[in-house]
Order: sequence, then structure tokens, then C-alpha cells
Amino acid sequence: MRSRHVNGIITSLAASALMGLFLTSVQVKADTQQVQQPVAQTTQQNADSTKQSSTTVYTESSKEVPIVSYTDHQSKPNNDHWSNPAKYKDAIPVQILGINDVHGNIDTTGKTWIGYRSYQNAGNAARLAGYLNNTESDFKKKNPNGTTIRVEAGDIVGASPATSSLLQDEPTMHALKQMHIEIGTLGNHEFDEGLDEFDRVLEGKAPKKGQFNQEEQDYPHENSGIQIVVSNLVRKSDGKVPFGWKPYIIKELEYNGKKSKIGFIGIDTTDLPKLTFAKNLKDYDVLDEAESIAKYDKILQDQGVHAIIVLAHTGVETYKGKTQGDAVKILQKLYRIDPDNSVDLYIAAHSHQYANGGVGNTKLVQAASFTKAYDDAIGYIDPSTNDFVKGSLITHVYPVMSATDDKEIQPDPAVEQVIKDAEQRTSKITNSVIGKAAAAKDITKDLNSDTENAIGDLVVDAQMAEAKREGIVADIAITNGGGVRSDLKVEKDGSIKWQSAQSVQPFSNQIQVFEVTGKQLYDLLNSQYDSSNESRYYLLSGMHYVYTTQNDKAFPKKVAVLYDGNNHPVDPNKVYRVITSNYLVDSTSQLKGAKKVADIGVDTDIFVNYLKHQTEEGNLITAPILSRKKAVTPEEAKQLIKEAQDELNKMSHSSSEDNEELNNSIDSINTNSNNTSANNQVNVEKDNFTKDETITLTHNAFVYDKNGKLVLKLGRNLFLKKGSHIRPLNNAAKVLINKHEYYQIGENEFVKVANTIERKTIVLRLKHNAYLYSKSGKTIKNGKKKVLLKKGKKVRVKATSIVKIGHSKYYQIGKNQFIKVANFE
Repeated sequence: MRSRHVNGIITSLAASALMGLFLTSVQVKADTQQVQQPVAQTTQQNADSTKQSSTTVYTESSKEVPIVSYTDHQSKPNNDHWSNPAKYKDAIPVQILGINDVHGNIDTTGKTWIGYRSYQNAGNAARLAGYLNNTESDFKKKNPNGTTIRVEAGDIVGASPATSSLLQDEPTMHALKQMHIEIGTLGNHEFDEGLDEFDRVLEGKAPKKGQFNQEEQDYPHENSGIQIVVSNLVRKSDGKVPFGWKPYIIKELEYNGKKSKIGFIGIDTTDLPKLTFAKNLKDYDVLDEAESIAKYDKILQDQGVHAIIVLAHTGVETYKGKTQGDAVKILQKLYRIDPDNSVDLYIAAHSHQYANGGVGNTKLVQAASFTKAYDDAIGYIDPSTNDFVKGSLITHVYPVMSATDDKEIQPDPAVEQVIKDAEQRTSKITNSVIGKAAAAKDITKDLNSDTENAIGDLVVDAQMAEAKREGIVADIAITNGGGVRSDLKVEKDGSIKWQSAQSVQPFSNQIQVFEVTGKQLYDLLNSQYDSSNESRYYLLSGMHYVYTTQNDKAFPKKVAVLYDGNNHPVDPNKVYRVITSNYLVDSTSQLKGAKKVADIGVDTDIFVNYLKHQTEEGNLITAPILSRKKAVTPEEAKQLIKEAQDELNKMSHSSSEDNEELNNSIDSINTNSNNTSANNQVNVEKDNFTKDETITLTHNAFVYDKNGKLVLKLGRNLFLKKGSHIRPLNNAAKVLINKHEYYQIGENEFVKVANTIERKTIVLRLKHNAYLYSKSGKTIKNGKKKVLLKKGKKVRVKATSIVKIGHSKYYQIGKNQFIKVANFE
């Protein structure tokens, strides 16, 4: 690949202008900092196939190497086009078939999005094997004696459904063996039970007697035959790759008497410390991905190997004409380190998304997840250069369609037998009914606009309920979105089986109770609005919150107020008891080091037990109402934050300055209230009342009617501007509406007392000589003398400004001037 140039297309200004009409219908997901430029023609990944393909290509302009995106339109290779074999008679044809993120889903199906369309009920290992067989056959019809190599890019095991997990994922290894997967790398889930256990399963060694259930003990243990390559995971003790695995391997190729070589480098994500328990990584160092690729790319090239494939457990996505993700950043860094690298193909994983694109000279693919898709790359290696012939390598990603959508492809009988055997061995457990739903309808992972879903809410509700059943007190349960793995499948008769519940919570994470501050809760929930990680979200039970937008590109949204189970604002300084997994505490900076106060159990068991207990008590399982996160406008957010400040201050008898977290929150939110038409304001009567006889608004305040609803005028909420002076009716008597105190300011116009306004000042007489104090409790001096106010002097104070400094209570009479309450009559 060293001699190849980037196959980019330069578009003239005139062509760009014309294509602008087309671009109006293209929406770019997530990061829009880079400018997309459409290619001014329809083309495949090389000039040889422009007449045959219907694949549209986009090229991105960037400070980095060019990024190219492809969109797969065909569902099977039989209907697709490749480089013409007749042009490469002297070259060696090679096909790479790749899979990723199986997670033990050998007998499951689901929705997936590949290329330009979605596919229902995609997946199942036996059908995947059938597609791989068909795809290899299609390749060899045109390239007799060509070489096909089947590979995987990590997370083959772990977080698995019951059919596989109850047998320690050994059925998955059996299925991969029957699929003839030859080479693989590590993902983060290979660490779930420690690399020792993964290596045992990989090599088919028997577990220790009594280590697992009897079904696993009796299961036939076979070597998978998969060669693991991982270049950036090394032992701390000696710097070597563990378990005899290799950083790279070289495969010999032969075709019509010609010979060549192809190299494979393995990479795992450097996010491993965030994705697995510290104990699983304590003996290892995880090295930089790009630097490791560059190192072994050079080693391979020094051995004459220039056709190089990277198997990398790092995420990427191609969506609406844009390819982006960690894999793109890694490849860009690789090109900065070594512009002449010879990496031809990068098979990605980890983000469970579809991708087909390229960075520089490197093709980049990812085949969704859970056996629902696969990668197909075909190219021709020149024996004289040991590299792919320029422009010959083409990549596609195809779905594994259901038998309904594709009756031609038959499941592989050997893999099918592996699945049937595993299902039979585990059926006594998996098919047991543990619950009853109110409706014969799955409770799904489908997210609403507030990143909340029904099954996620049900999971955390279950954790709260089971903790309470055990007599364990907690304020909130939190789980990360990725910790809720699947929909809760409900049978036609409304029954819920064990295997369905286990599929939702398959990790065997320890669910525990930790003590954290309210500020840590705010920080954790705000982390989900990090624009650099849009896939992160949390589900919560026992608390709810409102959030709003803010002028911060890194964090475009922000939690305004978090409320506890009694609808009181969470105090940033208070300690709360949080139910969550040990994984989440270990993997997030916000909860790192939190004090554990109780153990509840394993996630799977908790969820299963909850469904059982509900059934025993005669309760039907229903999908929770999604109401725990609510978006509000910036103006509403400011009002709610102020209300929360006032309530916390009232509860703690402290100054609003003590609630730094909420003060920072209100300061970060910008509103456009100053631009609102004057027609939308309440007209305050201008009379002869002095400021001392009125009430002053401390910030813009909404106006409510006698039912507690916002008053509208010309379609907008009425409000009073900050600093306005008003005189309440009825001698300033307070009116209680929906548990909130209001002042009446008009016939049907009310303003909240404690939340939006500052009571009028009052005049008090000193009954003793009184010193003047600062807010730190120190006496204020004029030169060297303490300021002393004499007995009998009248002092104007703020009626609601009684604050506690040290052990005494004070009235505030100025910006930093206080007098002890005890000194007044």
C-alpha cells in the first residue's frame, strides 16, 4: 500500500454549487465541525467499478487525511459488484470475512440498520454461518482457489443471553469453530471474568470441579481454534503479550503457483480501565492504539509484508454520509505517526454500529453486532510487492436476514446443532416462567427524546424494590444505558420467561449501595450530555430531574434541578445512598472511590427475583411511564433553580451563597428574556409607594393564576422583570396554591413568595449597642476602631435575611454588613 495514493475526487466550485441542492436533504449526525463535500459522481471504491456500482461516496475535507464514506445498497454479495478478476490475472485473490460483538447471541434476532435501510429479526449464528458460506462461495465462483480468511474483532463473549452464558459462553466458541473463524482479537468483555477464564474457554479446557453449574461441568470442552492477536495489551511484569497470544500473525497465501503474505495486527480499546474491573487489569498495561499499529506495521513491512489487516475493538459509524468515531481518530493519528503505513483494512467493533468507509488509504468497516451482519472485503495481492494492487480492495457490509426476508440462504446445520444442544441443556432454567405482564407486548429499549426507555426504568425500579424488600435504605438507583442489554420479551400469553429477564441484565455485575454527595449525582448525570460521547445515558429510579440547554459546545445540555422522591431538590452538599453496579463506580470518575455501605446481589438475580415477587403478590408487570427526565426552557430552568435554592436555604437556614452547585447552574444558563416584548409583561402601577413599602423582585418572575397555572398573554408567559417593585394586595397576606405560597398582585395574578421575590425591608430599633459584623463573623472596623451602632438607633434590615454565622443569628443590613438579631427590640 505504500505506493498507493488516496482515491479522492476533487469537485469544482460549479459542481459543488449544483450539489448543494442535493445536500439540503442530508442531515449530519452529531459532530458537524468538519465540512462534508459530496463527490460529484456515483462511484464505488475504485475506478474500475464505476459503471457497475450504485454506491454513493462522500469525501470529507479535514486537516487530517481524507475520510471517505460508502453506503451499501445491496443485501447480499450475489447482487453486488467487485473489481473485475480478469484485470488481476497475475495477482492473488483474497477475501476477508469479519464479524464483531457477538456477545454470545447465538440464538437471538433483532433489528439492525445496514447501509440505507433497516432489517427486522436479523441475526442468529446458524444463519450468519449460512451467509458466510454463501459469500465465500460467491467469491470463489469468480476466483477459483482464492483464499478466504474469517476473522472476529472482539466481544465475542460476555454480556451474553442465557443459552450461551449459562454454559460460560462455550456454545458460542463451538459455533465460531463451526464457522471456521481463524483469527480474533480481544474486546473489553473478554475481561469480564478475567482473562484466565477467557483463555480457558478459548482453549476448551475443563473448569475446576464445582466452579460452575452442573450443566457447564458436563458440557463438552473443545478448543475453538481461534488465534488471538493483540498488540497493545502487555504484562506489566515483562512487557509481553499474555497467554502466548501474538501482537500480529502472518498468513501465507498461494494461488496458481504464486505465493504472498498477509499480516494481521490486533488492537483493544484503551478505554479498558473504564470498561472492566480494576482487578482484571491490574497485571496489564494497555498501550496507545495508533502507536502500537505503527510499531507492528513497520515490523511487518520489514519482513516484506505490505498487505496488512487490523482487527480493532474500537468504535466507528457511517451515518448519513459521514464516517466518524474512535477508529477514525486512531487512523488519523496513525497517518500522522507514519504517513507511509501499509494498513489496508481496519475491521472495527465495540460501538455496535454499521460502518463502511475509509481514512486515507485504509478501508474501515464494522458489522453492527449480535450476529446481525458481517463484513466482506475482497482484493488482489501482487506477489511482486506483497501488497494489494492499487484500487483492487473493495469492502461491503451485509445483513444476516431472517428466513422471512431471505428464503434462499439456509442456516448452517452444524452451527444449528450447536445452538439446539445448548438450548436443550439450559432449557430447564431458561424456559421457566417467572412473571406475568399486563399486556402481551415486549417492554422495549426504545429511547424517547429525553434518553429514557421503559425497560431501563423497570430495571432500576426493580433494584429499588428488591433493596427495600431486604430492608436496605436507598435514595436512588442508577444504571448506565449500556447496562440494559435487550428488550424484555413477553410471550403471547403475557408470561415472562427466565431467559428474557437474563437477556436484559446479563452481566452478573454486583449491585451495591454507595454513599455519594448530591454534587456527585449532578456531575454523573451531567456527564451524559458530553458531546464527545453521545451514546452515554443513565436511567434512574427514586429521583427525577429537569434539564435545559446551555451555551457550551462540549456540554450543550445541563441538569437544572435534581429532585428526590419527595419532590424536594437534591442538596449538593448532602450525602445520598445510591444503588448501582460496582462496574459503574469503578468506571466513572464521578463515582470513583464511593463508600460502599451494602450489598444487594447480582444484577440478573435481582431482576429475576423482582419479576417473581411481583407475580407472587399478584402484580402484573407494566412498562413504566417515561417521566423521570424532562426538558425545560432556559427561562424555566432559571426559575426552577432559584426555587430550589430558596427551598434548600430555608431547610438549611443558610445563605444562597452556600449552594455553589445550584448557583453555578443558574449562572451557566443564558436566556433571552431581555428581548421579550413589553406587551408580555405585567404592568406594575406607578404610584407614590416608596421602595421600602413594596416588594422587590430578585429575578424575572412568572405570573400565575389562582389555579397555579402560568398566565398567558399573546401566546406567551407573563413575567415581571428583575428589580421591579410591586405592592401585594390584601395587606401582603400569603395565598397557598398547590402547596406553594403566593402574593396576589392583581385580580387573578399571583407571584410566588419564597421562590421569586425578596420581602420588603423593615425598620427595627436597637435595644443594645451593637457591633457591625462581616459575613465571616468578624467585627468591621473603621480604621482601628470597631464600628458601633448605639442603642435606640433605627436600622433598615431585609426581612428575610436572617442568617446564621457561627453560633449566632444575624440580620443583614448591607452587602457585607450584619448585626446580631439579639440586639434588636
